[in-house]
Amino acid sequence: MKVKILYSYLIFNILKNFFALVGVFSIVIVSSQLLHLPSIIYHASFLDFLKVLILINFSFFKFILLFGIFIASALVGYSLRENREIYAIYSAGISQNQILKPVIFFSAVFSILAFLTSLWIVPSANRERAKFLTFSVRQYFLDAIQEKNFTELSKNTLVYVDSRENGKFKKIFFFNKENKQIITSEEAYFKGLNLHLKNGYIQIPTDKGINLIIFKDDKFAVDIDYLKSYELEDFENSKLVKILREGKENRYKALSILTERFFFPIPFLFIGVLGLLIGLKTIKGKDYVLALIVGISIVYIVLNFYLLKLISKGSLNPVVYAVLLTSYFSALTYYFYRK
Repeated sequence: MKVKILYSYLIFNILKNFFALVGVFSIVIVSSQLLHLPSIIYHASFLDFLKVLILINFSFFKFILLFGIFIASALVGYSLRENREIYAIYSAGISQNQILKPVIFFSAVFSILAFLTSLWIVPSANRERAKFLTFSVRQYFLDAIQEKNFTELSKNTLVYVDSRENGKFKKIFFFNKENKQIITSEEAYFKGLNLHLKNGYIQIPTDKGINLIIFKDDKFAVDIDYLKSYELEDFENSKLVKILREGKENRYKALSILTERFFFPIPFLFIGVLGLLIGLKTIKGKDYVLALIVGISIVYIVLNFYLLKLISKGSLNPVVYAVLLTSYFSALTYYFYRK
């Protein structure tokens, strides 16, 4: 019974600290990233703006998890030591191994969450954020089209609308400055980023004059000077595997990304136990405990970055990467366990 109460106490306090830290980290990350958003996004609706903030938060969720669990466990260990609760636990005949059991289970559960986050959640959030920002900014320009006014959608595209009603445009005129192409239509409406046209013509200049194309229904994508793209790091796993199999130019880069995604849970198998042991075994105060946690995390981030760079150059086997990370965290855990 005493052991069950202790287990509940440990898990409850770790989770309490974890969720508090997640909230703090989320606020800090979102606040810093707001400066990098295109100014037009601030004119979006509240729900759209909230969606952007949520996607930003998910983009950094991997490291929120890492630091959150590590620090939360260390704070619980520090609290047990500082409040002399650890002596009462040992006096009740509960060993160190028994104290660590629920934390080991806790770490295993969060390593699964880390795996899902690394492999699917974060890359998907980054892709969705890029698409959403692109759509929102482009939609802002399209909504800004005014009646009986020339509107410059981009450096190459000029549009004139005689009237607009219920989301439809009447007598619309498009001019592309780059290829001198002119498009006119009796009626048009936007669906997504595509302009759907009815009853019009397209003037295409050639060396011999102008070609005229008459149409009843047509559509084309409107060129807006904004595109939020995502990098290779955010590709779907299937695309990365395809690049790897086909031996394309970026195959080693794709290999390093997949390696990082698959082996990201390795630290989570240790940091719960390691954090608790650091809090319990470190004699100095909370500031020192936190500094030690941050220092260990920074060494991991630097080591991780360097090893992935070697993999991306074809100089390191992913298995060696996994062995080195496992050795780093297992050595630290063993040291504080035996301390």
